[in-house]
Amino acid sequence: MMDKVKELYEYDETGDVLDVYFGEKRAAWTIELTDNITISIDRPARKAVSLSFMDFSELIRPTAWGPRSFPLTGLADLPAAEREMVIDILTSPPVNAWLDVSAVQALPDSPFAVTHLHLPPPKTPSRLAAAI
Repeated sequence: MMDKVKELYEYDETGDVLDVYFGEKRAAWTIELTDNITISIDRPARKAVSLSFMDFSELIRPTAWGPRSFPLTGLADLPAAEREMVIDILTSPPVNAWLDVSAVQALPDSPFAVTHLHLPPPKTPSRLAAAI
């Protein structure tokens, strides 16, 4: 059974930036997944250290058809092994509580990954809930 990771939140209302830390803050490899979403990863441990969401209130604002999706363009330049590691981390706890990853099949031989942001968990600090 996996231990529950303690999440720490830092929200900058002026910049509308939410940083979510999984455990204590520490240096890590950071990847820009989209123009507004980054992930920091402890490579040796193959674990997420943090997620950052720029323009957070816009990211979580739904469209008329459902949640906004964003192409994970930052995966394109990664070597295959690193891309697979990042996708494994994105689709596993604790990151998958924040991001939902799926594939769009534009052409038969060219699927690409997209993500959308889940609404913050119920125990998120109230000032984040106000941004929704």
